[in-house]
Amino acid sequence: MKERKAVYVLFILIQSLVYGIGNPLTKTAYDSITPFWLLTFRFALAFLLLFLWRGRKIAGQLKDVSWTVWMPSALCCAGAYISCNLALNLTAATNVGFIMSLPVLFAPLLSTIVLRTPYQWKRLPLQLITVIGLFLLCCNTGTFTFGPGEALALFDALCLAGLLVFGEQAISQMDVTSVTTLQVGVTMLISLVCAFIFDDLSVPGRVDFNAWMVVIYLAVICTIFAYLLQNSAVEHLSASTVSMLQCTQPILTAIVAYFLLDERLNSAGLAGAAVIVICLLADGAMNRVSPQ
Repeated sequence: MKERKAVYVLFILIQSLVYGIGNPLTKTAYDSITPFWLLTFRFALAFLLLFLWRGRKIAGQLKDVSWTVWMPSALCCAGAYISCNLALNLTAATNVGFIMSLPVLFAPLLSTIVLRTPYQWKRLPLQLITVIGLFLLCCNTGTFTFGPGEALALFDALCLAGLLVFGEQAISQMDVTSVTTLQVGVTMLISLVCAFIFDDLSVPGRVDFNAWMVVIYLAVICTIFAYLLQNSAVEHLSASTVSMLQCTQPILTAIVAYFLLDERLNSAGLAGAAVIVICLLADGAMNRVSPQ
């Protein structure tokens, strides 16, 4: 049993690495494509591939369950991606990275409200220390302001927590592929509507080759592959555990950015990375003593 759980822990770590590569690549794509159009093409391609793969089974499951089972997680998915991309355009990526990691606090609280799971108060100090580590890692200059971009990033964090918790609820009644496909499909539709309303309709004709390659990577690896990993893990791990493991994403992003963008962490950032790793190890030890 412990060995099987270790596999799902590895799934989330792989997902974090995939996103760590995808975040710097996304920034390079914005040279020729806007956030709404990138999201539209990314999720349209992902939805098409998923539906071609398992469309018949997905359609069958839709007949057997109410839309209220899968829609909350799908709306949280759309809200997370849209608010994140808008936040990156309005404030520093370090601020967004810090606030996006707050599901480590929000997911256990939301899980208590939605799933009626008891809140483990003994984990709260560890979660708060993790947030301090994330602050050091992502805001290592010591400056922190709160404006529209930060507000959108906070909304993104809430949506990410909701995605984990409502995803856990949906997967209890549907298979992983169906839930993932519906999350992707709803995100695609909302992104497309936003692109038509708020964006320039001439953008798709000006997208360069490199940006299209990024879209393909984001669709196939960061969306299909990474979300199947996440939803598979949520089926066997609690939402709070998954959110804690996802705190490794800023660390992996920093490592990839060092090689791709020559971005370097200062001593505060390195200290923050160390704090996060220590908290994750402590959280794992706590789970072994008191399994959820």
